Amino acid sequence: MAKRKAVYAASLDPITNGHLNIIERMAPLYDELIVLVAVDGRKNYMFTPEERVAMAEAAVEHLPNVAVGVCLGRYVVKVAEEEGARVVFRGLRNSSDLEAEQVMAIENRQIAPSVETILVPCLPELMHVSSSMVKSHVGVDPDWETQVSRSVPAAVVVKLKEKHVLAKAAKHWAALMAELENPKGAGAVFNGLVKAYGEPHRYYHTLAHIVDMLDELDAWGTELLLDDPVAAKFAIWYHDVVYVPHTADLQPVTDNEERSAQRLAADLETLGLPSALINKAKAHVLCTTHRVAPPEHDARVVADLDLAILGKSAKEFDRYEAAIRAEYGLVPEPLFRARRVKILRLFLDTNLRPSIYLTDALRSGYEAPARANLARSLAKLE
Repeated sequence: MAKRKAVYAASLDPITNGHLNIIERMAPLYDELIVLVAVDGRKNYMFTPEERVAMAEAAVEHLPNVAVGVCLGRYVVKVAEEEGARVVFRGLRNSSDLEAEQVMAIENRQIAPSVETILVPCLPELMHVSSSMVKSHVGVDPDWETQVSRSVPAAVVVKLKEKHVLAKAAKHWAALMAELENPKGAGAVFNGLVKAYGEPHRYYHTLAHIVDMLDELDAWGTELLLDDPVAAKFAIWYHDVVYVPHTADLQPVTDNEERSAQRLAADLETLGLPSALINKAKAHVLCTTHRVAPPEHDARVVADLDLAILGKSAKEFDRYEAAIRAEYGLVPEPLFRARRVKILRLFLDTNLRPSIYLTDALRSGYEAPARANLARSLAKLE
């Protein structure tokens, strides 16, 4: 007996819980359900077809009879016909959808008479959910991820954040390059930075951390007035470009900042920038070891911005702590706790470090909450 096949097609830019609910309800009715990522060359999408397929595959991995493919530049019903499917499903959210889908169903029957279009109404609690609605939330509010997570699978939230961060990073980089009259090779250097900060072992020391620091710098404005903004911004961009949490035998790595400074020098030389600027930016990078308080104002600003997360809300700080633990995922819990306790005590020891922050602005804004966060974390670890 031939397999009963059906097709569900949508742009899935990105897949939402509404799409997923239709798929989950229809999959048990057929031997095979093919989910097609529909690509219309006349439209602009946030995600590439490959990205949309990957997100859809992650969302349906619990459904063994569901496969995901792409429909690029073709009628969906023709692809369905070739796959041996007799049914194409379409989801309905409201009466406006119904009118449009009825017209499409008539057209589909003329294109492929053997394929029937079936309209499936969504559940009432999902009527408001759409890909466009989800995308409209991105970046609107600091808590946008929480709102979006109600409407899409978890993997989609991650990808939306990556897109948002990448767009912001590109703007920051473009502004910095404009100050230098757009040196040749800037695009390749930016791509190299994005690749480095996207390494799979990173959970906190990512491009998002760099963007957060640059956003923070902008937010403080004249309160963090820099003597040489270009050098300081390059230091922010490069201070974690080399990041190895531990050696193969789980020993601490102590030269990440030095290697990051070397990478900065190599990249900035390819951009043809002056050695004085390069040396100043390198010195700022080395200050993010936080071993000693640098005398220069700009270096203190860079160091403080690197630690701004410590003074954020308890929710943001806890996410940071979880991300740090993930980066040290191979380190056994007792060893991780012992090392982490040592680091946190150093920050809290007022004899060694009278204040966590070195600038008046961040000290006034973040010192008290940072100490509360660190003390709470230390109590958990001990």
